[in-house]
Amino acid sequence: MIVTAVTKTSVHKITILLSILTLRSVNGALQYNIRSRLIVMSSKLPQSPECKFGTFLLQRNIPSSSTEKQPPLRIAYRIIRPSLLKLQPKQEDQHSPAPLIVIHGGPSLPSEYLTPLAHSHHLKNRTIIFWDQLGCGWSSIPQQDEWYGVLQMSQDLEALVWHLKDVWKLEHFHLLGHSLGGAIGYEFLKRQIVKSREGSREKDMPQCLSYILSNSSTNFQLSSSEQNRLFQEFQLQHLQSRMPSKQQQAKKLNIKDQFFQTHICRTSTKPTELVSALSRRGKKWSANEYTAMPLANDTSVDTDTATAADKVGTNQFPPVLIIRGQFDFVTEVCTRDWKDLFSSQLKDSQHEPKEVVMEDCAHYPHFEQPDNYSFRVENFCSMAEPL
Repeated sequence: MIVTAVTKTSVHKITILLSILTLRSVNGALQYNIRSRLIVMSSKLPQSPECKFGTFLLQRNIPSSSTEKQPPLRIAYRIIRPSLLKLQPKQEDQHSPAPLIVIHGGPSLPSEYLTPLAHSHHLKNRTIIFWDQLGCGWSSIPQQDEWYGVLQMSQDLEALVWHLKDVWKLEHFHLLGHSLGGAIGYEFLKRQIVKSREGSREKDMPQCLSYILSNSSTNFQLSSSEQNRLFQEFQLQHLQSRMPSKQQQAKKLNIKDQFFQTHICRTSTKPTELVSALSRRGKKWSANEYTAMPLANDTSVDTDTATAADKVGTNQFPPVLIIRGQFDFVTEVCTRDWKDLFSSQLKDSQHEPKEVVMEDCAHYPHFEQPDNYSFRVENFCSMAEPL
């Protein structure tokens, strides 16, 4: 199913009524619930952009639900500037940059908080694809915990890529994973390498040209601990400070809001898209058990005698950019292992992962420094484009 929607610059809000299938478990029995969800979407997109909404049927299942009883679950996505996907590389003068697939964080934080990327002038010539992971946004929301996890979401990302290939003839793409999305993208890339080594990776699988991990931890229990540590330190500093009474009166923010503005999103007011996404969190599940593990070295290929075709299966990680905010609660101790995890699969230092620390930013640099952030994203993607 694909729904077309085009925004107008004179319209400030787009209201879309969607029927979303959810699955609920009542006394062990499966119950279907079609609920209408009113979604108000900010129209702060490029002037007169094209925007296509679509869904695809999810094929995976869970052990506790037989195929016969499994409800039809769907993943929802939207494509900004889909017309650029139609410019096939057959005519070089019409070739457009590869699209950017954006993986949101959470868990279950709808992708709408990342939509400001769509109206960045740096990315105006690139197709951007947002999707809502199972359990949130416009996608189905089954209630069994078995549906959820980093590995499960990485499988759904693979299904999305195949769907985009079938429907939109996708050949190449870039990935950007924010927060939890960074781990999902990493597991997706590992999955492709393993399949390639085993000979089970389909030859026509679209190629990932680059990967950007933004504000993502290799260990989510660790990042939760770091957030708690920072908050305790913040509380202590707040109690020890002797702020003049007039300043105390002027300071209307409570300590949680001050912490939010310091280590989560350093904007003067909370961004509308972020507030909306936080208020519409979907299915509650935890990623705290996840730790990014290295991909085992492939000993089946002698790199000294291997052909170029052989090496495709041993060096599949694309160029990687790691972005972290200076004041992010996902601190350096949470992100420092990413470079080693990717470097272990590289055969030369030319493609060593690059790392950027954005000054005066916390966890949402696309809100805090939108121009700087989108410039870095577009520049890195452009450098990875095939000549």
